[in-house]
Amino acid sequence: MITVENLSKSYGSNSVLKNISVNFHEGEICGLVGANGCGKTTLMRCICGFSQPTSGYVVVNGSLIGGKSAIKRNPELAGTNPSIFSRVADFAPNTGVIIETPGFLPHETGLQNLMLLAAMSGRADKARARRAMIELGLDPDEKKQVWKYSLGQRQRLGFAQAFMEDPDVLILDEPFNAMDKASMEEVHDLLQRFKAENKIVLLASHSAEDIARACDVIFEMEDGNLRMIRE
Repeated sequence: MITVENLSKSYGSNSVLKNISVNFHEGEICGLVGANGCGKTTLMRCICGFSQPTSGYVVVNGSLIGGKSAIKRNPELAGTNPSIFSRVADFAPNTGVIIETPGFLPHETGLQNLMLLAAMSGRADKARARRAMIELGLDPDEKKQVWKYSLGQRQRLGFAQAFMEDPDVLILDEPFNAMDKASMEEVHDLLQRFKAENKIVLLASHSAEDIARACDVIFEMEDGNLRMIRE
């Protein structure tokens, strides 16, 4: 489960997230919908550990996210009951993430990029990388360098990166951008597979139509606030 508790994030006088508390559960595809700039990406970055909140905390599958700074920011958690969290981590563990445009080495092939990333994480091998590319409609044997990929192909390669390590949590920001209809269908099928495996899927989009189709539970973000609109 992902637990977000009293989470706020400010940049100077600009309050981007305002005291958000919410749980995202296993076996559900949870959606965040809202206009660009409403705080969706900031919330996801705080959940992943890519950005530190101003106040509050996040726990992902038993890990308090943010390392020692999370304890310092929330002194009431020091020596806390293990039912809240059992360990402290800088980043969300075993999590596949697509936030903003995936970054790859432009002069390497798609498979070479995935293999380099797999070597860094130690959680995937060549067979998994190849399988992930095939599932996303990409040819792992193609010699085309990534700089020659279309925007949609780069997006699908980003999905392959997120899926190949078989994560327990998927966090996807605007995942359907630049995708054709066939690619979107493949992604929808993969998301349903993750749901069936009792994993957590959290995705955000400015498109209410995309969210309505993909998600079981939907939250609307507006002006840094979060409210459930479908459960």
